[in-house]
Amino acid sequence: MSASGDTSHPDHNGGSRKDETLIVDSPMPPHMEDPGWCAWQVYLEWPGEPGVPEELVDSTAAMGLLTGDALWALSVAVAVFLLLVDLMHRRQRWAARYPPGPLPLPGLGNLLQIDFQNMPSSFQKMRFRFGDVFSLQLAWRPVIVLNGLAAVREALVNHSEYTSDRPWMSIYDHLGLGPRSQGVILASYGPAWREQRRFSVSTMRNFGLGKKSLERWVTEEASCLCTAFANKAGCPFSPMSLLKRAVCNVISSLIYARRFKYDDQRLAKMLDLLEDMLKEDSGFVPMVLNVVPVLLRIPGLPGWVFRAQKAFMAMVDELLEEHRMTWDPAQPPRDLTDAFLAEVEKAKGNPESSFNDENLRIVVLDLFTAGMVTTSTMLAWALLLMILHPDVQRRVQQEIDEVIGQVRQPEMGDQARMPFTMAVIHEVQRFGDLVPLAVPHLTTRDIELQGFLIPKVGLGPSSQALSDQ
Repeated sequence: MSASGDTSHPDHNGGSRKDETLIVDSPMPPHMEDPGWCAWQVYLEWPGEPGVPEELVDSTAAMGLLTGDALWALSVAVAVFLLLVDLMHRRQRWAARYPPGPLPLPGLGNLLQIDFQNMPSSFQKMRFRFGDVFSLQLAWRPVIVLNGLAAVREALVNHSEYTSDRPWMSIYDHLGLGPRSQGVILASYGPAWREQRRFSVSTMRNFGLGKKSLERWVTEEASCLCTAFANKAGCPFSPMSLLKRAVCNVISSLIYARRFKYDDQRLAKMLDLLEDMLKEDSGFVPMVLNVVPVLLRIPGLPGWVFRAQKAFMAMVDELLEEHRMTWDPAQPPRDLTDAFLAEVEKAKGNPESSFNDENLRIVVLDLFTAGMVTTSTMLAWALLLMILHPDVQRRVQQEIDEVIGQVRQPEMGDQARMPFTMAVIHEVQRFGDLVPLAVPHLTTRDIELQGFLIPKVGLGPSSQALSDQ
């Protein structure tokens, strides 16, 4: 295609001038035939003409600054700035009596020196090199790792008043974690945490007001579990799936006053999501997002990285809504949710109270995540160790027969008369090492620990306090 013609445009003096003839010898791309595109080209070629927006001229000039030497200078300036920030965060490592640790990389800290798929093994190697108390730098966040019984006891018992706080976990913000909805496990040490802990403990201990108690729920679920085992008719099977269903039913009974059949699809989905949540919480990516929370502002990123968490929370909301529809404030509470909703009604008008609908969601999430995995895993360890140590199994059975017998169900009051069984349970918990890395703590002031000066940083207690090696 070819085209030619004369066009006139007014000049600055009110006259006119002719444009050069436009000749196109090849077909124009479709976007070049668009009038808007042509107008854009005219503006770019006549930046000084009247009617040209100043913003367009400024943006064109600004784009020119981002090329060549200017772009190189900007890159150097940003790099220098980041290095200075990194040095500011490192300076406390140079302070006297600060715990030793591996040399951190600029910006990344020690993130690349930790095996996030096997963190206990990584920390054990560092313990052999640096001692029971050593420091890490996760990006720009300092962390002190505690190993050994003496160090853990000194920090969490002797200095409990100053080491009971929690660092803020930014990766859970998308679930609704906030200043007034911190649950129990991740709550900051203060009035809200005390209020929720007192409520949770008292509700589980004194639950029911004449209704079915938590103890009875546990014994009934144990009977269902034994029946499910017996139905295997001596065939080999993995007990883990049934153990998870039994424990999840106990927690569900406490929260929703209901249990699911072992073949219920909703129960199966809940367990699958809980397992996926554990995988989402571990690894390199969640750690980076937690120590560099600005990355969580990328649109859609939290929902993509933590899909199982969002899906599980949606199930929690669905079950809570079903429960709320049947709640009668005039009746005694059926479960923990009823008791919590009653406290929400009492706390209306009190902005400082931790009893609100948002926090109810987080408390329920805490009970499921903290109780289901640890309890079912501990039961699996108990079965395995009993198989490997039949002599211990016989002594436990003998004590059960002597104290409880073969007729009645066990009760919490029987513990005081069964020292050997309780010792076996405690040894299973120690040997199984259910939580090799405890939930992080946060110091609220400078403390002295094992001869080191610990500033206000995160503490990572390790379960290596439970073993010699």
